[in-house]
Amino acid sequence: MKQYEKRLIGLETQLAFQDDLIEQLNQQVILQQRDILVLQEQLQLMAQRFKEIQQANEQQGDQPTAADEKPPHY
Repeated sequence: MKQYEKRLIGLETQLAFQDDLIEQLNQQVILQQRDILVLQEQLQLMAQRFKEIQQANEQQGDQPTAADEKPPHY
């Protein structure tokens, strides 16, 4: 009987550690999701700003200069 009790205690201990680990991982996923949402919002703002600048340049008739172009090694 003691062997079964030891085995049961071991399994219960392992389950408790696994539950704790799952909760820690869940909290990490929540934090990462918040970070992703912030980064997506920043990306949208940057894309919008880039579009505004591009439209302003087109309205002014600005042509790309040599400094604006990518070097040949790209």
